[in-house]
Amino acid sequence: MSKSERKRWLHTSPLAAIFYLGRIFETIAKNAVQTFAPLAAFLIASEGNLATRISIGLAAFFTITIVSSIVRYWFFRYRISDDAILIREGVFKKTQLDIKFDRIQAINTQQNVIYRYFDLVTVKFDTAGSSKQEGSLPAIKSAFADSLKERIRQEKPSVVNDDQESELKTDRSPILTLDTGDMFRIGLSSNRAFIILVLLGPLAEQLESKVGETIDSTVIATALESGRFSVVGGVGLTLAAVVSVFLLLMIASIVGAFLRYHQFRLVTDEDVLRSTGGLLTRHEHSVNLAKIQTLEARQNMMLRFFDRYRMRAKQATSGKQGRNKQFVIPLCTPGQLPEIDKEVFRDEFPDVEMRPKSDVFQPISVRYVRSRMLFAGILPALIATGLFSAIAGPVAVLCLLWLPICALIVWTLYKKRGYFVSTEGLVLRRGFIGYRTNAFLYRKVQRINVTQTLLQERKGLATMRFYMASGTLKLPYVDYQLAKQLRDYVLYKVESSRLAWH
Repeated sequence: MSKSERKRWLHTSPLAAIFYLGRIFETIAKNAVQTFAPLAAFLIASEGNLATRISIGLAAFFTITIVSSIVRYWFFRYRISDDAILIREGVFKKTQLDIKFDRIQAINTQQNVIYRYFDLVTVKFDTAGSSKQEGSLPAIKSAFADSLKERIRQEKPSVVNDDQESELKTDRSPILTLDTGDMFRIGLSSNRAFIILVLLGPLAEQLESKVGETIDSTVIATALESGRFSVVGGVGLTLAAVVSVFLLLMIASIVGAFLRYHQFRLVTDEDVLRSTGGLLTRHEHSVNLAKIQTLEARQNMMLRFFDRYRMRAKQATSGKQGRNKQFVIPLCTPGQLPEIDKEVFRDEFPDVEMRPKSDVFQPISVRYVRSRMLFAGILPALIATGLFSAIAGPVAVLCLLWLPICALIVWTLYKKRGYFVSTEGLVLRRGFIGYRTNAFLYRKVQRINVTQTLLQERKGLATMRFYMASGTLKLPYVDYQLAKQLRDYVLYKVESSRLAWH
């Protein structure tokens, strides 16, 4: 880029309007209730033909979104200076971002079908101290994006000899690749279908009265009134409808997995973990290994059935609930877990073990079961029995059925709890249906709390809480003396480390 170009503000390609259109739809999807409530109220309250009202509403909606995306593109400017990227955007509320090269932690790119045809990409920047991607350059040339990546990389020089260079080339071979079968496993193990199914309940309740008036005049209602369908047939029809909706949601989830993770590849590039994948839009995400605070492997019911894990490399958060940076590895086998662990922690945590069924994990105290049974099982069951006995009489004894259910739950939680103490890091294990393991380096810990309840104090036990930039992890019901020794050792590792925690 010439000096004259560095001094003037530049436009991206007009196709950047597609990027802003996607952002608008993403915002609408996150705030669906607030967005569509006025539109639904308009359709229900206004008079006239329903089809006409829907057509007018959709036309207005798409016109506003398209015009908004074009206007947002027009007011977007950027400039590359000697040590930073400057971005100006906003129509009524003007903002200017000054992103220094040395603050950029990762550079992620996206390329949809249209951009691919014109050799354009969208570049997104992750910066230190931000809970999300701070800035974006939509619809810029791929060659310019590559040169920008290289320039930012040069701002972080490292000395590499010939032997190391050959090793780095070897590191670029894929650690993990996913095939077509994995796309089905990702889709079937996603919780999105269940969440959408739950959200459909309130929506159906809101529309019940309006839809009921329409159904009254349908053929189905007439057939039911004339006795052509039995009650059993009506129940079967309802179940068939529920199953159909559920199957459609599962198909949508599988399609979403193909769209996001098709031909997924995970590689290491020097000190960066990088993934690429996507069917229509190719996503490239990266995270600097030094920025990872905790590494998590988890299973839900379906992942346990498939004997697979989903992993998340967590970075620093802003402290607000739900606002954190995560590098996601959507699927891996138990045999691939150690390979990924060693790529993330390398020589700093060589004996890391995140396979939950490994023998290295130590159990917590069995008194965890007694405590949880007392406060979550026995006391609630007795109180509920006493309160309902005056109303329901002897039937209130059924409340005691909670005791065996609670005992099963607590015992399962206890058996899944465990920890592995190493010289450089700690791995915590927990779960109910599946497993969840979290590994972190001692030097990443910002604060430790060792607390005791009255019952724990009597039995010489304690609960430890580890506070890191990516969140808090808890280790309950361990020996009090061990907790104090581990706390002092971790604080020593933090104070003696010369490496940055972020």
